[in-house]
Amino acid sequence: MQRVTLVWCFLSIFLVKGAWAQTETKESSPPTWLPKAASQDSVNTNKKGSKDLKSFISGLDPAATATLPGGNSKSTSVTSLFGETIPDLGLKVKEYKSQKADRKLKKEKARLAKVMYKGVPMMAMDIRYGSGDRTTLETFHVLKEPKPLNNYARSTETRWYDTKGKKLSSAIIKEKEKSLLLHGSYKKYVGENLIEEGFYYMGVKDGRWVKYDTKFNLVDKAVWDNGFPAESRISYYDSAHTKVKEVVPVMFGETTGEFLQFYDEGQLMTSGKFDHGKKVGRWVEYYQYRRQRKKEIQYPKTSWDEEFDPFVLREWDEKGKLLYDYTKDPRASVEEETEN
Repeated sequence: MQRVTLVWCFLSIFLVKGAWAQTETKESSPPTWLPKAASQDSVNTNKKGSKDLKSFISGLDPAATATLPGGNSKSTSVTSLFGETIPDLGLKVKEYKSQKADRKLKKEKARLAKVMYKGVPMMAMDIRYGSGDRTTLETFHVLKEPKPLNNYARSTETRWYDTKGKKLSSAIIKEKEKSLLLHGSYKKYVGENLIEEGFYYMGVKDGRWVKYDTKFNLVDKAVWDNGFPAESRISYYDSAHTKVKEVVPVMFGETTGEFLQFYDEGQLMTSGKFDHGKKVGRWVEYYQYRRQRKKEIQYPKTSWDEEFDPFVLREWDEKGKLLYDYTKDPRASVEEETEN
């Protein structure tokens, strides 16, 4: 009996020791998703928490996968769950807000372009005349209410809409309350062809102006700045550049266009035209007050006429009395002067 008991005890000890060894072996074997090169020390170190999450993840097998809850049993790589593949939602939100603000700003500018030009309110109008293929359509904008002309604007550069006659005009404004200055975009069509387009500012040409033929080929262009050619040489009486002394017209490097000279208080003193650097046509001198003409001087009709000698065509005294008149001279130009 004692022998049987002794044998049973030895068997129990061997069985318990074997079970313990298997348990220890099972516990010490690393999971299949850990890197194969990972040592037991590194595993123990991770267990102790001496390494941070980032270093732990960097050692994972990129090919290892895991199943996410609610993912319809679809597996994804471990590295996709951590680090570089996660989008920066903060930057995305900022970018979206910035694009939204830009779109809103562009939309607001487009809306204002229909009702304002350079910050001044306007309204759209159009007139149509003629018939058939020669029907002419002019689309334009005008000021919403009458305003005084710029003191330095000339009649030949100034256009306004006659609300009484329902037409555009460049003549002398007699009824200011019925005259609306052109302000904003302007287009002119003959038939279905656009032949001219540009902008007006307070009645005078502004910005880029172009003309086309019937095949929409560009035939002429000019750039204006508040009634003056954009390249003009302008001198002033004051350092603040508010009182214009004279305007020498320059277009594409050539002295061409209307010359203007003013008195200190803004009244027109002299007006005339240049063509390729030479005076042409009628030049007019004015007394300072009441826009009264003082003298008209005749220059050659074109810059190519080099043998022409300028002469005084007409002259008036301060009371407006005509002193002499040589308009019947065959050398006199027949162009008609208009003024505001």
